Amino acid sequence: MFLHVRKATNMYRLLRFHGIYHTELSRISERYPFSRSLAKVTNYLPAIERQEYLQDTNNDVICSATLAQPQPEHSMDTQIIHSSSANTLDCDNAAATAEILDVPKVRVTPDLTMEKTALPFEEIPGPAILKLWEKYWKYVPLLGTQLFCSLLINRFTQGRLNWNRNITPLQYLFNEYGPIVRIHGPIAGNIVMIHRPEHIAEVFKQEEDSPIRSGIDILQHYHLHYRKYRLPGPFSMQGAEWTDVKVKLEKPFTQQLSQYFDRLELTSDELVQRIRKIRNRQDEVPGQFIEELTRWSMECFSILMFNRRLGFLESTGLNVASEPARIIEALTTAHVYLSRCETGFQVWRFFETPFAKKLFGACDVIDSVIGKYIRQAQNKVRHRTLTPLDDKDTMAEESSPILEKILFNERIHPDDITTLLMDMIVLGVQATSNCQGFLLYYLAKNPRVQRKLFEEIYPILPNRSSTLNEATLKSLPYLKACLQECLRLRPAFPYITRVLPKTINLHGYTIPKGTYLIMANQIAARREENFEDPEKFKPERWMTNNDNPEYNQEFSYLPFGHGVRSCLGKSMAKMEMMLLTAKLIREYRIEYDYADIGSRYMMVNVPNRPLRFRFVDRD
Repeated sequence: MFLHVRKATNMYRLLRFHGIYHTELSRISERYPFSRSLAKVTNYLPAIERQEYLQDTNNDVICSATLAQPQPEHSMDTQIIHSSSANTLDCDNAAATAEILDVPKVRVTPDLTMEKTALPFEEIPGPAILKLWEKYWKYVPLLGTQLFCSLLINRFTQGRLNWNRNITPLQYLFNEYGPIVRIHGPIAGNIVMIHRPEHIAEVFKQEEDSPIRSGIDILQHYHLHYRKYRLPGPFSMQGAEWTDVKVKLEKPFTQQLSQYFDRLELTSDELVQRIRKIRNRQDEVPGQFIEELTRWSMECFSILMFNRRLGFLESTGLNVASEPARIIEALTTAHVYLSRCETGFQVWRFFETPFAKKLFGACDVIDSVIGKYIRQAQNKVRHRTLTPLDDKDTMAEESSPILEKILFNERIHPDDITTLLMDMIVLGVQATSNCQGFLLYYLAKNPRVQRKLFEEIYPILPNRSSTLNEATLKSLPYLKACLQECLRLRPAFPYITRVLPKTINLHGYTIPKGTYLIMANQIAARREENFEDPEKFKPERWMTNNDNPEYNQEFSYLPFGHGVRSCLGKSMAKMEMMLLTAKLIREYRIEYDYADIGSRYMMVNVPNRPLRFRFVDRD
């Protein structure tokens, strides 16, 4: 018994020497308290700091191999690094530690010194079973280059996550292997996953003018091979091709949004009134309320792009044969089968699978609608080009919809605009509607926050018939904070992908050029070291001054990406969601009485339960 206690004490001293305390080891229950989890714990240290230098009883220097990794046999001529005096432990501790860990001892001369260099890429920890597959899977090119590897990770971790549904697959991998994880082989090469803000910042620091990220293979296949368009779409464009398109689109997408404000407000008012018609006697809306939010988001999109309201929120409902009804059905179908095609085995690369056929059919419906409005816009632009502009025409041009501005001013080919709008509808519209659903859920679950938000909105909207403008919307800081907090907890895209343009050292490892990285921004935003009470919905955290450490966590909060490849439509989406939320909170008290709602990944985060809200009229 005394020997066991002594061994545990010596190991505890070793861990304390590296800044690891008992709170990080509290889950251990074996007879030898540190025998199982030491490797997992030391994964959280930079790799070079995991080299422990020990001294034997003869005052010769010995060295353990990296604690977190299985070690090969050492030959007598193995080079071992001599430790500095600051890193040398006493002989008793060294002997006890070596005995517990079964460390191979190699005698070296005390004159050798060490240059602290990063460990090789192969040493990055990760699921060992995937290493066995690496040599075989490279011959089966069915998984493509898409790094949204939810299916693989979910399958690999499914059995281990049954006991705790609050742990996501990526969280499990980080908890198991440390802040940097390598997935070996099966997804067309090696993938490195990170979540620490300092690591994410280092990756973005390497970005060049044309960063490369993972594409959406099935949409690229649809655009290039099925429809024979020139470009693969904005989500799959890379390098100079993307930079050229972004430069042309940035101005129309980010400027003069105020000209659409009144019509967007009218769309929000329509949804407010439609809720009165669809709720039951208990003021509860149907479980398919997310479809209502999708209609609202699609109506906003048609106003911004086509300068017309297509009637998605008709009070009498949609005729099944109408254009809006066909678009909503196609959008819902495309969203489901896009996820199934993209995260599974990509057999559709060789022949058209049933899932791919349904996806392409849904995209064809959307494509036909987009094509119709592009042709109408082309006719207007052609007339404007042939006719000299007077002052009135100049004003009309400045207030024209985004689609016409792109065609007239930026000279983008119609096929390229089609691929752009297709991707924005299939992913962007869904992302906005689902984020809005999560925001209403968090407000319903936090009555105090909702009450405080109402108190901010009421002076701006004293009557139900009161209207907003862009200036008054910007004067609602708590509303903005609520949206930011929702996007922290449930961003539309839970992770960001990049391809490294150059070799870097990260967490003590060498990451070679061309490596795919997954930056888990949703996990970063839910870590205690980045945000206090990370699982709580606390909008107040965004209303502090710049002296608050939380305020400066730039790379812990990336709901719209970062840098050159950040979301083009973020200004539109934020304005739409803030406007609708203000109108709903002014009109209703929102309640939710069912099980907690989480998220599931279908290319974007979507609620995993029906949004059965109660919208209770305010007095």
